[in-house]
Amino acid sequence: MKDAPAGTARTEIGEELPQGMERRLVLRLLAHWRQLCDDREFPSFADVDPDDMADMWPHCFVIEIFEDDSEPVFRALGDDLAATIDDSLIDQGITIAEEGTLPSVAITFLAEVLRKGVPVSRGDEFFKPDGTQVLYRSILLPMSDDGDRISGILGAVNCREVSPEDH
Repeated sequence: MKDAPAGTARTEIGEELPQGMERRLVLRLLAHWRQLCDDREFPSFADVDPDDMADMWPHCFVIEIFEDDSEPVFRALGDDLAATIDDSLIDQGITIAEEGTLPSVAITFLAEVLRKGVPVSRGDEFFKPDGTQVLYRSILLPMSDDGDRISGILGAVNCREVSPEDH
């Protein structure tokens, strides 16, 4: 497994959410994406308002996909996600994401989403340099500005550290 950056911290979810609300970030974002789709196959980035998803946006990222098959580029990165890495990924190609970081592990199945044209969620684990186990779950959601071609990805990732006492 890969190491996470030292800045990766335990994420506590739930206390700030209204009673009865789904706690899992990936399921909440998927439900939001489906609502944005309305009767379309994919929603447009024009439909995405970070204020409408304030509880999720800190863990989200946006990737632009180009028609000419050039490298996809990070266009947005939520504050909590950005805090886990050393350098900004904004306007950078996705291959610049350092291996073993949350942005890097979150996009490992990007090709599958582009090939299938459907949302995909994955969970896995990796280990920080100090040996701390990190469990994460991410989701990649296809977006389209023309209603036909996937022009970008709305994604999210969150994690939690597992201390040795949790085993």
